[in-house]
Amino acid sequence: MAAAFPLGWRQVEPLDTLFAAGRDFPRGRISEIVGTRSSGRTSVLHALLAASTGRGEYAALVDTKDAFDPCSAAACSDAGGVELSKLVWVRCGGNAEHALRAADLLIQAGGFGVVALDLAEATPAALNRIPPTAWFRFRRALESTPTILTVLADHPLAKSCSSMTVKMPPRRAVFTGRAPFLLLRDAG
Repeated sequence: MAAAFPLGWRQVEPLDTLFAAGRDFPRGRISEIVGTRSSGRTSVLHALLAASTGRGEYAALVDTKDAFDPCSAAACSDAGGVELSKLVWVRCGGNAEHALRAADLLIQAGGFGVVALDLAEATPAALNRIPPTAWFRFRRALESTPTILTVLADHPLAKSCSSMTVKMPPRRAVFTGRAPFLLLRDAG
């Protein structure tokens, strides 16, 4: 079994990165967490939100497909999980255009340590309607802020506008025994 990701803060002067889930997320930039379903991308997002809210910052999650589970986010790590009282959860009912507009408004409003845009499991048709200029607009709006825009998706979307892409490879389950009595031995 893989060990749990360490969660904590790495003190850097000036504090311009957020350390969560073994990754440094640069502030004022777009970061992407990409991977297939069950690859761990949501766990990394939960760790990032927990690190931000644990520091006392407010965070926002724009949930395109209404897939966020507050109970699992609150219990995501040994450090206490996401403080739900410091999280703004925007549900978009499957509409990617509304999700982009909501993320844009949250970035423009300011005051958030992390704005997470969950576009995972969105239809390819909806993702193809996102103009490339949207990512350049986000990048420009973030430049002078301490906000991290994190995009969660099945594949990279922001391309050159993203300063960091965390690729979560799919994990392969290992079973032993004979059918129909298979026993899960490892998931790594």
